[in-house]
Amino acid sequence: MSASPILVLDIDGVVSLAQPGSPHPWYATLKEDWGLDHDAELAPEFFLKPEFMEVLRGRLDLYVALHEYFETKGLADRLEEFVSYWFEKDSDIDRGVLAQADAWRRRTGGRVFAATNQEHHRIAYLRDRMGLGAHFDEIVYSAALGVCKPDRVFYTNAQARMGVTVAQSILFVDDKASNVDGARMAGWRAMLYRGPESLERALAGWG
Repeated sequence: MSASPILVLDIDGVVSLAQPGSPHPWYATLKEDWGLDHDAELAPEFFLKPEFMEVLRGRLDLYVALHEYFETKGLADRLEEFVSYWFEKDSDIDRGVLAQADAWRRRTGGRVFAATNQEHHRIAYLRDRMGLGAHFDEIVYSAALGVCKPDRVFYTNAQARMGVTVAQSILFVDDKASNVDGARMAGWRAMLYRGPESLERALAGWG
């Protein structure tokens, strides 16, 4: 257990920049490449459905859920190809943010974690293929915890997983206000991410 300073970063919107609503979302050429419209089809028919929430909570495998959906589109035989496409496109990693976290760790001796709503397969891709595992003591994620941000249980379970006894020793950085509010309700220090400059200012005075 530790009360030393802890930095916790969200992934989508902080470390990875291809999320919905970003200037260059992962599905920018999805219609051209796959004949699927993200906003009119994929989001409302899959990502926003209760089944995908079960995937994010670790109760349903991504490939099982996606296979059922892709059968309705006549694309079930291209399932693995699509997942590879999605994961690659959805990995616009901000190496500058990771460098800031690395520098903070060296300066303070604190620990650095990621806390994110993700399923098992994409976490493995980001951690191993994209090299995020080298920058974090651990990537703590919803499918492993069984609950998603901003549920309070996500933060209490994540804190236990990180081995942190003092909630106020955590600085949590997320681009969604609801997730920041959830962290604060759990006793964490938390800031709304507004770009690398906001993180730089916060880390200058943390730890």
